[in-house]
Amino acid sequence: MREHLVIRTPENVAFEHELAALGTRAMAWSIDVVAIVGLILLTSLAVGEGLSRLGGLGMAIHFILIFLIQWGYGAVLEWLLAGRTLGKLLLGLRTVSDRGLRITLLQSAIRNLVRTVDFLPVLYGVGGVAALLDPRCRRLGDLAAGTVVVHERRTPRPSSFLPVSERHNTFASDPAVLVAARRITPPEREILVALCLRRDQLPLGVRHELFEELADHLSQRLHLPRPSFFSAEKFAVQLAAVVLGQSSTATPQRTVRR
Repeated sequence: MREHLVIRTPENVAFEHELAALGTRAMAWSIDVVAIVGLILLTSLAVGEGLSRLGGLGMAIHFILIFLIQWGYGAVLEWLLAGRTLGKLLLGLRTVSDRGLRITLLQSAIRNLVRTVDFLPVLYGVGGVAALLDPRCRRLGDLAAGTVVVHERRTPRPSSFLPVSERHNTFASDPAVLVAARRITPPEREILVALCLRRDQLPLGVRHELFEELADHLSQRLHLPRPSFFSAEKFAVQLAAVVLGQSSTATPQRTVRR
């Protein structure tokens, strides 16, 4: 049975993330181990001869470099790739905060630093036991950083938000709108896309209130006036289609399971 992380907004709207099982996480980690070993070997070949001339000091520097690669691989990639390492990317996994948002650099650093403890005594003995006992399958690093690992799905096409009659419009092609859409932050993007995907599931009053709040926030922060003939929902939906359109032309995007 698949477990889910349920996030509830102040308006009591629930969003679900499918939690990654321990076996899937282990497979992703195995891929990452191969990548880390490869990086260590390349680094050793590149600087090994020079460090060997330094004797004991060179050996100490070599060990420090190995630690930095082991820690930095996960910390840096998860921060830059929105919670993904090579293994997670290939298996469709992603690390997010326990609030369902993109992890910060600090969270990424903490969860990967505590990985040293999770690995004890060998092959993630401590981390594996912690994940088996925790209902959200979190190892100690996740508990310390406030993160969880979830499955992802590919995002919908931008046109899936819009009726056929609205897929070609001047708002979406307005240069000011295109520039403003690029300034939307990852947390804002996730909330915008999630709300648009779930709008038909919301009670009418809650739906209206959420779209009004989000449209007002984005309009003010992006300095993007809402057209007088646009409702708050239409403004948000059109903007979401622009954001997804920009994402799909850059790199394939994914989103969490619903």
